[in-house]
Amino acid sequence: MTKALAKEVGPSNIRVNAIAPGIIDTDMNNELSKEELEELEKEIPIKRIGKPEEVAKCVKMLVENKYITGQVITVDGRLDRIKK
Repeated sequence: MTKALAKEVGPSNIRVNAIAPGIIDTDMNNELSKEELEELEKEIPIKRIGKPEEVAKCVKMLVENKYITGQVITVDGRLDRIKK
């Protein structure tokens, strides 16, 4: 969907990108126990949960770079490769 929309609106100089975050240390994860979080961390190759500012830096990069479009950027500590 991201690529198709980027292709459609690109001629109007509109960029379309998406960010696919993994487990990020936010209030959304407050329901998880300490043990559950530790198990998730073990599955992530860099052995920690992401920080909100790491996702924010990705957003900033996309906003500042006027040539990137049609991309889905995964911010998950490489967890996406483990689950596939």
